[in-house]
Amino acid sequence: MPAPTTVFPTPFGSLEIGGDLPPALTAEIGLNHNGSPELAKELVHAAAVSGATFVKFQKRSPADLAVAAFLDAPFAKCPALGRTQREVRQRLELSLADYVSLRRYAESLGLVFCASAFDLPSLRFLLEAGVGVVKVASHSVTNGPLLRAVAATSLPVVCSLGGATETERDAAVASLRGNPLVLLHCVSSYPTPDGLMRLDTIPYLRERYGLPVGLSSHEDGIEFSVAATVLGAAVIERHLTLDRAMAGLDHGISLTPPEFAAMARSVRRLHKGRGLATGVLPEERAAKDAYHVAVCSRQAIAKGAVLTADMLACKQPLTDPARFFTGLEEGLVVGRRALADIPADTPIRREEVG
Repeated sequence: MPAPTTVFPTPFGSLEIGGDLPPALTAEIGLNHNGSPELAKELVHAAAVSGATFVKFQKRSPADLAVAAFLDAPFAKCPALGRTQREVRQRLELSLADYVSLRRYAESLGLVFCASAFDLPSLRFLLEAGVGVVKVASHSVTNGPLLRAVAATSLPVVCSLGGATETERDAAVASLRGNPLVLLHCVSSYPTPDGLMRLDTIPYLRERYGLPVGLSSHEDGIEFSVAATVLGAAVIERHLTLDRAMAGLDHGISLTPPEFAAMARSVRRLHKGRGLATGVLPEERAAKDAYHVAVCSRQAIAKGAVLTADMLACKQPLTDPARFFTGLEEGLVVGRRALADIPADTPIRREEVG
């Protein structure tokens, strides 16, 4: 069964994702801009030179996303950016003008600009900013009103399925099926331990939903992201930072530009190695003809003699399976009569026995 594909309209024309194509690579800037438009622009440029296809941001309206008690509780994860989630989240938001500027800059570099909308006002914000691809994050996969609003845009959607039950996955996919859609296997553990990566989920989801499926990964290193290529990942999404030691929410689980570039090179190399070997490749023919064995005469055989196993040996070279018997065909030769004199230690031609 051919691997499914999805076509995303983009400012550069139609972008086909899935099938036998190399994985599209998403550089997840997310909140690693730390609220700085200048740093965000540097990250967009880094994404372009590192081999990304998509560059992705995150948009939240904190008061619409979470209750006040949650937002105003002490938040020890990132003290350099604030004492509470409200302080941190508000500090990390960019303006509409910033988004428009960053989108235009990304597109000038050949990148497809997309963003996660975590709530309804943020979705409206992204539409106003001209964002053409919407991401549904794992945290939002059970947000029914948001899923319905995203579906109503008719825009291309990338949906992560981390932390969701099978029933919740089914419901989310059903809500978004009317849009051009790509799913991402994701494990909502940061960073994700090796034993929790569950990469076999990629082909499982592809078969279950008949859609292109990729990987949103938070692993240490790049090995599992690269390995996902061999499992047919249609998209690979990784966080991008300029410095993992920088203060912020996601820098520690991100790749630096050289690491992202190394992943891109490895992904594209491994993609070339995919495919099924169903017969002899033209490039294998010389080795097959030289080193596979033919049925040969162990002794001189007179015309009319009935061939027995002790008269035969299997030796290199085969030379041409159309002219000579392969070693697997020795049983076809035994018991047949020589139609010509056959010298010792020579491959037996098909026309020499009958």
